[in-house]
Amino acid sequence: MTMERVILIIVWIVCLIIIPIKIPKHRTREAVLIFLFTQMITWIMSLLLVEWQAIENPVREFPIASGSNFTNNYLFFPLVSTLFALYYPSQNSGVIRFFYHLRVVIFLAIYLMLISSYTEILRYVHFNIVLHIVLLWLVLNAVRRYAEWFFQRKIQKEG
Repeated sequence: MTMERVILIIVWIVCLIIIPIKIPKHRTREAVLIFLFTQMITWIMSLLLVEWQAIENPVREFPIASGSNFTNNYLFFPLVSTLFALYYPSQNSGVIRFFYHLRVVIFLAIYLMLISSYTEILRYVHFNIVLHIVLLWLVLNAVRRYAEWFFQRKIQKEG
């Protein structure tokens, strides 16, 4: 088994352990909505980036079906996005929110840098890590705002 396959298996194990630990039971509906919405966005975005030859994923789970990496786009990033939205400090000051964003973006940047530099899971062709991080930051905030809007409308209808 290659190092890339081991990394993908470790990502799956870590994500499957984190899901029941970090997602509160009373917010399961919200977490599912955020997770599925992020999956939709990241999967389409990844397919477009691969089709436009901006990135390559030489080692991936389903090489015949798609040029995209299933683990990163369908499990890892949607989980990070879900946790980002669930624990977003919306009631706190702008400084705290800024550092919350910064922490998540730095975590994603380190992950992307490591897998693009030392493995064949991700290879940038006509793209770079900075653009990727900006795109992921936009998705994080779009998903968070969508979830806030969706559940606020639900609360207003009930009240």
